[in-house]
Amino acid sequence: MTQAVVDASVAAKWVVQEAHSDRAALLLAFDARHAPDHWRVEAINVLWSKILHGDLTAADAEERMAVLSRAPIIETPIAILMPRAFQIAVAHMVTIHDALYVALAAQRDLPFVTADKRLIRRLSGAPALARLMVWVGSLAA
Repeated sequence: MTQAVVDASVAAKWVVQEAHSDRAALLLAFDARHAPDHWRVEAINVLWSKILHGDLTAADAEERMAVLSRAPIIETPIAILMPRAFQIAVAHMVTIHDALYVALAAQRDLPFVTADKRLIRRLSGAPALARLMVWVGSLAA
């Protein structure tokens, strides 16, 4: 069974054409995709940002938001992840938003696929966490 934790930077690539969208789409063939239950807020914020920068119209963003609302992601309540996420955030100077994904990947011992190279770099000094990190651009077609 192929499973992974995915973050909003990856999920947004399912509905917005950008670098590595083709690689992100490969995750849709996995048996299961997991994320903390705040992922959708972050992904929809990407759409808002695209409107702000003139890359999408509001109508286009609303259509893509509807697609994201049906995305096949198994959600985990953030309350369960928060204690470990807080430890990760403090120890590695990453946001709580990002640390929630890392905490979920660690809890389930699953790879965590992200488009956030900075996050990957921040966790590179922590072997137990670094081994879970997968940059979306490295997914094989």
